[in-house]
Amino acid sequence: MTDHLQKPVGSGAGDHSAAVSAAIAHEQQKQVQEGRRKFYSHLEDHVLDYLHNNPIHIEACLNTCIKLFGNVVHNPQEEKYRKVKAANAALRNALAPVKGGEDLPLHAGWTHRVVEMEKYWVFDAEAGSVRFRVLQEALHLCEKALQTVHEKAEKKRLEREEKLQRDTAEKERVRLAIEADKEERRMREEMAAAARTAAAAAAAAAAAPASPTTSSASRKPPGGGTPKGTPSGGGAGHRVGKP
Repeated sequence: MTDHLQKPVGSGAGDHSAAVSAAIAHEQQKQVQEGRRKFYSHLEDHVLDYLHNNPIHIEACLNTCIKLFGNVVHNPQEEKYRKVKAANAALRNALAPVKGGEDLPLHAGWTHRVVEMEKYWVFDAEAGSVRFRVLQEALHLCEKALQTVHEKAEKKRLEREEKLQRDTAEKERVRLAIEADKEERRMREEMAAAARTAAAAAAAAAAAPASPTTSSASRKPPGGGTPKGTPSGGGAGHRVGKP
């Protein structure tokens, strides 16, 4: 009796299902890579533009995005990390100063949504989805970029501190020069005032009339003796003759 080899039941369906799953996975991977490419392109061309963006601001922007993205990636079941007020001061102050900063979450899969008349940043993709995986890639790219940005930011901070010190020293030099100039002017004015006072006193003395005592002394006869006929000495005025 000849044994007939039988094809396993359902094997064709299983192969087809596996092929479909592989095709879906491949397509999803392509979408993830495309999302990663777009995020990287925006990050590199706009955010990491040191011609228009200060490295210190870039560093703050990346740190904020790392925290925003990381909270969702590391806590996918926590809903509180998936909705953030757009008016949040820390978020706005970190993203707004950087050209392209406010679009960075959009390229990572976040969306804007208005809830009860208030605008929010929302990430509603499930863990394992294409958007979630793009968010993971965006987090990795931000962390990698931060390493080089940190060095540039530190250099910029040192330059800013040095400039501040130079400016402070220059302002102090100017202040001291102004004070010295004021003191010199004050001394000149005091000397000029003293000279004017002395000159006025000398002029007044020269113009004053001679005193009466001085005039009488100037009219006294020459020799300064006693006039003739005037008794002198302490005796009688005339001699008494003999009787």
